[in-house]
Formats: sequence, structure tokens, C-alpha cells
Amino acid sequence: MSETLLHGWHFFGESFISFRRTEMTEQEIRNKREEFKKNELYQQSTSPYKDFQFEQFCGNGEVLEGQHSRTEIINGKEVLVIFNFKNGLIHSEDDQPAIEYPMHWEYWNNGLITKVVDDGGATKEYWENGVPVKIERNDDDEN
Repeated sequence: MSETLLHGWHFFGESFISFRRTEMTEQEIRNKREEFKKNELYQQSTSPYKDFQFEQFCGNGEVLEGQHSRTEIINGKEVLVIFNFKNGLIHSEDDQPAIEYPMHWEYWNNGLITKVVDDGGATKEYWENGVPVKIERNDDDEN
């Protein structure tokens, strides 16, 4: 197998490694990511995982399936983050978030973000083809 390792993760002491999707070359993924980063809404997105799009994750030689979690530092706080996978891709099933932690939910379809809800619903991002097309912010929290 000639996949290039892109990230190393640790879930419950086991090493989980992501690798590029076999449908795209590493260069194609790199080009897409560079294109995405030029998008103003992409830059404003609240998703800490947006750069994981197109990636397929495996651990111990097996493609990840189902739910996995890990503790991460987000906004200076330690939080438990839950990830859902299908065929190694971050993926939502049955209207459940693919990635979630307190006050933050991300919906993905086969490795691409479709919607991000942040700040308990005060911010909603709508995505198409790997980039946000609309970000709604409800700044009326003080009345």
C-alpha cells in the first residue's frame, strides 16, 4: 500500500492513522485544500476539523467504522470529542452529528462537511462540496 500518512491520532491508547482517500491523489487533495483556504467563509468557519475532509482513517490496519472518541483541547479547555466513521470517512448517520462536543455539532457526508452548528446553535454554517456557502450568526444573545 502506497498511501502517504497525513495524521497520527491516539484513541484510548491505540494509534489511529489517517490516510488519503484512494479516489484522489495526494496532490489533488493538496490542491483542493489550497483552493478551499482561499474561500472567505472557509476561513471564518468554526470547524476545527475542516482540514480532515477527504481523509480516510484507519487504526491497527483496519478502516475505522462506527463511533470513536478522544479528549482534545479546544478553546483552552479539555473536552471529549465524539467522531463517527463510515468506511473510514467522517460521516453522519440518521441525522446524528459526525463530530460533536459540548455546544458544537458537525454533520458530514462521506468525508465532506455539510453543516456545522456552533455556540449551542447561535452559529450555523451550511456547506457544499467542501466549502461553506452560508454562515448564519445569531448575535441577539443579550436582550
